[in-house]
Amino acid sequence: MPHPLHPATRASDLRAAHHLPLGIFRGISRRRLAVGTVALSMALIVVHDLPASATAIEPAEPTVVGQQLTLSAANLAQSEAALPLPTERDDIALSYYTPIQWPVAPTSPITSLFGYRSAPCAGCSTQHSGIDFTPGYGTAIHAIADGVVVSRPMEGWGSYVVIQHEIDGQIVYSGYAHMISGSNVPVGTVVHRGDVIGRVGSTGESTGAHLHFSIIVGDTFVDPLSWMRTKVTEAWVG
Repeated sequence: MPHPLHPATRASDLRAAHHLPLGIFRGISRRRLAVGTVALSMALIVVHDLPASATAIEPAEPTVVGQQLTLSAANLAQSEAALPLPTERDDIALSYYTPIQWPVAPTSPITSLFGYRSAPCAGCSTQHSGIDFTPGYGTAIHAIADGVVVSRPMEGWGSYVVIQHEIDGQIVYSGYAHMISGSNVPVGTVVHRGDVIGRVGSTGESTGAHLHFSIIVGDTFVDPLSWMRTKVTEAWVG
C-alpha cells in the first residue's frame, strides 16, 4: 500500500479531486457557462440591493415640528413695540341721584327746627312737626319731587298743600303750610319736581311770613332737614 506521502499517491489523488468537481461542467459550453455566471452575478446584486431599494421607495412619514411659545419680558416688550395695544378708555361718568330738591333755596334762614320748642304763639305747638324757612313773603314754593296733591287735614296750617310721593320704594308725604291764601294748587293736581305749588305767606297759626315744611313717612313726621340732606344730590336751581 502506497504511503500517504508517496508522490504517486498525491498525483492520483489530485487528479481525482480535479476531475470530480469539474465533471458537472464538462457538458456545458464556455459560452453558456459565461452567460450563466453573469446572470448569477446580476441576480446576487439584485437580491443584495432589494431591501435597500424597497426601503427607499416607501413613503416617508411626515415630520411635524411643534411650535413653542416662551413668554419673557424681552419678547413682550418687543411685541408691544411692534404692535402696541390701545390702553386708553373712554371716560364714563355715572351719576346716581334721587330726583328731589329743596322747596325754597337751602340758603334761606331757618327760624325753627324740628322737635321740641317753646310755643311761639298761643295756638302754636311745642312739638314742632317740621322746619320753618323765612325766604320772604311771596317767595315761590316748589314741589320737592314728582307726585300728586292729596287731601290730608292739618290743624293750624292755614292755606297749605300736601303732596304724596313714591320715593325709594316708600310712600312719602311732603307738607307746605302758611301759604298766601289762594296761591296753593288744588287737590288732585299732578306735580313734578320743581313745580311752583304756592307762595310764602302767613295764614293759619303764624307769627310772620314763613314756610312750614314737613316730611311724613307713612304716618310719622320725621326731621325734614336731616331727611332732605340725605336725598338731595343736585345743586339748587330755583
